[in-house]
Amino acid sequence: KGLRHRGGLSALAVWNNEYMQAAQVQHFIQRAMDFSRGMKKLMSDDKDHVNSSALLAIHSAISYSDALRAGLGDARLSSDDHRNAADTLQALLNSNHYKEQQGLRHFKLLLSKKSRVAHSDHPLGLTERKDLIIAAERFEVWVNQVGKHLNLEGWTHDDQ
Repeated sequence: KGLRHRGGLSALAVWNNEYMQAAQVQHFIQRAMDFSRGMKKLMSDDKDHVNSSALLAIHSAISYSDALRAGLGDARLSSDDHRNAADTLQALLNSNHYKEQQGLRHFKLLLSKKSRVAHSDHPLGLTERKDLIIAAERFEVWVNQVGKHLNLEGWTHDDQ
């Protein structure tokens, strides 16, 4: 009763929402880091695992995007269709007046190759794989800069 009269329940609800949002951000960051570590292990093979390492690069970027979107309050993260993920992220950044959006081009490149990497009858070449891995690494750096700059709840990174 005392909490209601002083706004305690609404304060508790806000705290709970921020805590859950931070936990979700951390979940996606951990997943992205896992994919990134796998990508780096597999890319050491010159000819084996070309598609596998490229697909891990793409999924690492998707998970980093999900972490940013969750941190920015986006509740629509459960879709398997990632075609609109870059546009959704861009809209969220715009609504937060975040102008440094150059990392989105790396994400858009990665998303544009997802079906080819996962479903094509033709394997990727080494150069194309290298380009995707570089894009994923650059996107990871950019995403971490954005998360820190916007001071998003839960935005920490184990290897920083």
